[in-house]
Amino acid sequence: MLANLLPGLRDVRAPLSAGCIWLLTLWLLVEHRVPTREQARGVWASLYRLGGLMGPAALLASVAFAAYLIGAMLMVRVATANVQEARKTARLRNIQMALTPRVSKLAFDDLVRFLQAQGRVPVPTPNEIRDPRREQGERGLVNLVARDVLGETRQLRIKLLIANYDLFNEYDRAVGEAEFRKNVGYALVGLAAALSWLYSPWWALMLIVPFRLYIAGVGSERIANDVIIQAVVAGLLEPATLTGAAGLPAVPVEQGSVAARGSDTPPT
Repeated sequence: MLANLLPGLRDVRAPLSAGCIWLLTLWLLVEHRVPTREQARGVWASLYRLGGLMGPAALLASVAFAAYLIGAMLMVRVATANVQEARKTARLRNIQMALTPRVSKLAFDDLVRFLQAQGRVPVPTPNEIRDPRREQGERGLVNLVARDVLGETRQLRIKLLIANYDLFNEYDRAVGEAEFRKNVGYALVGLAAALSWLYSPWWALMLIVPFRLYIAGVGSERIANDVIIQAVVAGLLEPATLTGAAGLPAVPVEQGSVAARGSDTPPT
């Protein structure tokens, strides 16, 4: 039963936690404008009376619900791939994209071998002299496949749930962790900014915490990407990218240099 509840708890955890922090930030910004019970008039007086009628438990539940609504409205969903980045999505060891979610080197290499086995990417021979431009074109093709496969995540996650629940649970756990860490990190940035503005610039040191949470969230996104890629490599999933009209053709040997000129992605 607990396993069945976990996906639901993961969906609630991120917006509720982030919403509580955003609600605290809002309170710090408007607290000096809130009248006391004796000074309250109009709407504020009605709210004070309503709080007295509800009792502490119901009031706490109402605050939690308000925090959840705020968190849900401001929540940033995890996108396991940015389809606008094209070939850059699966690149590795790029300083400018150090914080961009991508697949790990192990998963990327497995995808290369998978495409080689399908004949979509040529298999290098032991004594073959590799043309750097052709190798660059082949690497660009694999990056495009990774981009397109991860771009189908919304459909593939349903197929993964049907094919292998344990693997889907691992994917869902990684996505839940990424959403929790990144959204709490964003909310803490807002809280640190409010504290620095209202009280002391020294509160800006608090930004170390959301930065560390963001890095951890990126790592969880990479794990989620790896699950999808490895499920494709293992044959559990068949993305439209590799089947039907959406499939990518193999790179002919004689056209390798042409493909290389069409790719702006350096070898990784």
